[in-house]
Amino acid sequence: MKRERQKKQTRLLLQQTALQLFQTQGYDETTVLQITNEAGVAKGTFFNYFRTKEEVLQSVFFSHMERVYEKMKKSEHEHWRAQIIRLFHELTAMHEQLGKEVTKSMVHIYTTKQKQSLPLTLFIDMLTHLFEEGKRCGDIRTRRPSTALALIAIQLYFGALKLWMFSHLPESLSTFTIGTITMFVDYMQKEGD
Repeated sequence: MKRERQKKQTRLLLQQTALQLFQTQGYDETTVLQITNEAGVAKGTFFNYFRTKEEVLQSVFFSHMERVYEKMKKSEHEHWRAQIIRLFHELTAMHEQLGKEVTKSMVHIYTTKQKQSLPLTLFIDMLTHLFEEGKRCGDIRTRRPSTALALIAIQLYFGALKLWMFSHLPESLSTFTIGTITMFVDYMQKEGD
């Protein structure tokens, strides 16, 4: 039991240390040796938990995504529209906490080096369900499939994320994204098709 707790603590220490280094000096400039030196563990210890620094970055990202998902599960009692706004608020808060450089590195890894895609299935399913709920209660009048609406919302989010990563937003990621998503939902409620 104590050994398992110690292993979890070491893994968390490596994740936190790596994230701090990625945020302060950049992902590309950070080495495994720097991570282990900062964490105060032997270099070999790193490889007991992660194969590469890419893997530690992915684990940090997954941990943050899991927290967003857990927060969303707790808000299932809210109105469908409030849940959509909360989801994008939580996602933008996550990216703002991770920082632009870490987010850029994650996007780069997933779009150029990985055979797998970003872990978005849960969020697409969640959005699809929320749009279905909006249709069921008569708030959303469009005939477009709820899955298509979910994908459009995700596309809007990634567009905002890209603008933010490259410093083209005149306001915070959260403010811009929530405004964009709100406008999209308003349109679905008022206009339909």
